[in-house]
Amino acid sequence: MASNEHDRDALESIDLASLQAVTGGRVSRSSGPDPAVLQGIKQLAEIITAVGQNLAQTQAQGGQQMMQMMQQMMQARGGR
Repeated sequence: MASNEHDRDALESIDLASLQAVTGGRVSRSSGPDPAVLQGIKQLAEIITAVGQNLAQTQAQGGQQMMQMMQQMMQARGGR
């Protein structure tokens, strides 16, 4: 059986300058956000914009239909 114990003399210290880029136990060398994430955010923004435009259009049409219906009701009652 192989031993999992390490020889204390075999371990080396890491100088503090090398540890400055360490975050959460990993060396961070990222130069910016992941391009795939940025593309996903862009697509999501486009979808949200399209949904908002469709909603605004639907609401505008609903308002026009309501006005037409009210005008018809007024005309049927003898109004202007």
